Amino acid sequence: MATQTTTRIPITALWEKHLSTSFPPGLAGEEVEHMDLTLLDAATAGCIAEFLQNDGTLDLGRTAMLGLCHRHAAVAARELEGEGQEYFHRLETLAYEVLQAIRDRELPAG
Repeated sequence: MATQTTTRIPITALWEKHLSTSFPPGLAGEEVEHMDLTLLDAATAGCIAEFLQNDGTLDLGRTAMLGLCHRHAAVAARELEGEGQEYFHRLETLAYEVLQAIRDRELPAG
C-alpha cells in the first residue's frame, strides 16, 4: 500500500500541473506522424483521469490505449519544439508513470 501512495503523489501533482496548462495554441487539429494532437491529448487525459478516479486502476482496454498514447506522445514530444514539446513531454511522462503504477500494482508480492 505504501508503494501505491508514494507512486500516486507525483502522478497527482503532475496531473494538476497538466490540467492548469492550456493546450498549446496553434496545435489544435495539427498532426505529427498522422496522429491528431488534439485527439491524442484527449485520449491520454481520459485514461489518466479514469486511473485517478478509480483508485489507481484501469481496465485492460484503457491500459492498452494508454500504452499507445504513451508512444504517440513520445513521438510528438520529439518532433515538436517549445511549448508543444513541453506539453507533450509532460503528457508522455504522465502516461509512463500511470503505466508503471499499474504494472507495480499487478506484480505479485515477494
